[in-house]
Amino acid sequence: LCYFDKNGCEITEGCMIRYPNGRTEIVYLTENGYLGTDATNRSWIERGLAVPCEYGIYVLTEEESEEVEVV
Repeated sequence: LCYFDKNGCEITEGCMIRYPNGRTEIVYLTENGYLGTDATNRSWIERGLAVPCEYGIYVLTEEESEEVEVV
């Protein structure tokens, strides 16, 4: 699958995307070959209670990819 941001730039595993509200996220690849963002609570990671992607990955939707931009 190919994902593209609102500017037509390809979204790939490991890149950083920015949402319209300014929030940024790292893009991960799921076991099924989809791209998405970490579902784990950031504060838990910061406090050492969890590791990135421990609680899964939110898969990017087509609507979402049209709103974000690669930074």
